[in-house]
Amino acid sequence: MREKKNRVRFLFFVFLLVLIVLFIYSNLNIKTINYGYEIQKLVDEKKKLTEEVDLLKAKKSKLLNLKRVEKTVVSKLGYVYPSREQIIKVYENESQDKN
Repeated sequence: MREKKNRVRFLFFVFLLVLIVLFIYSNLNIKTINYGYEIQKLVDEKKKLTEEVDLLKAKKSKLLNLKRVEKTVVSKLGYVYPSREQIIKVYENESQDKN
């Protein structure tokens, strides 16, 4: 009788051990799946942000186009190029001609 009781107790502990191992294994699998979803979400977000950066770089280069800036300054702000009389030449050494 005692041998049967020990055997049942052993089987019970083996059963509990198997349950614990299955619980840990399933918990780790669920975490792995969740991390996979999180990684995919971050990859998608990175792709979206990279596209946005590329669009902003294109917009920046368009806005900094010198011909466009010159056209805007002349047409909207009324700037004009200086005449020859308005140009002052500056020389580094005094020994050079002053025209």
